[in-house]
Amino acid sequence: MKLLLLLFASSLIQASDITLPPKGPFPITPKVFHHPEKVLFNTRPFNLDLFVDFDENEIESTSVFIKTDAVENYLEFPLKTVRARYRHSFNPLLTPAKTIEYFFVVILKDDSIYAAPLDKDGYIILVKRTLEDPAEYFKRKLAQRR
Repeated sequence: MKLLLLLFASSLIQASDITLPPKGPFPITPKVFHHPEKVLFNTRPFNLDLFVDFDENEIESTSVFIKTDAVENYLEFPLKTVRARYRHSFNPLLTPAKTIEYFFVVILKDDSIYAAPLDKDGYIILVKRTLEDPAEYFKRKLAQRR
C-alpha cells in the first residue's frame, strides 16, 4: 500500500502535467471540508486548515499540495493535527510568493482517497489566491466604503 501511495503522490508532483490536480472524480462527502480564506497577506503567516470527520484510526495520511509562482511543481506537505483540524502553516516571509494554489488529499487505510475542495461533480477545485500587501488591501477597502 505504501508503494501505491508513493506512486500516487509522485504522479501529482510532475511539472506541467495536465493531470494536476488528479482528475477524479473523488467521492463527495461532508467528512472532508476546507473553507478558504478570502484574503491572504504577503507579510503574515497563515494557516491552511482541513477538517476531517473520519476516525483517526482510519486515516493513513492527510496532505496539502501547494504550488506558488516561485516553483513549477506542486509540493506535498503532510498536515499536522491541531485542535481537531489538520493544519499546514505557510509563512510568506520564509517562502516568498505572489500567488499560491493548493488542494488537499486524505488517504484512508482502506485505500480510499478523498480530496478538497471539490465541485458538485467530485472534481478538485484549486484554491488560487494572490498574496496581498496589507497596506494596499486596507487602502482599497477604505476607498470602496467612501
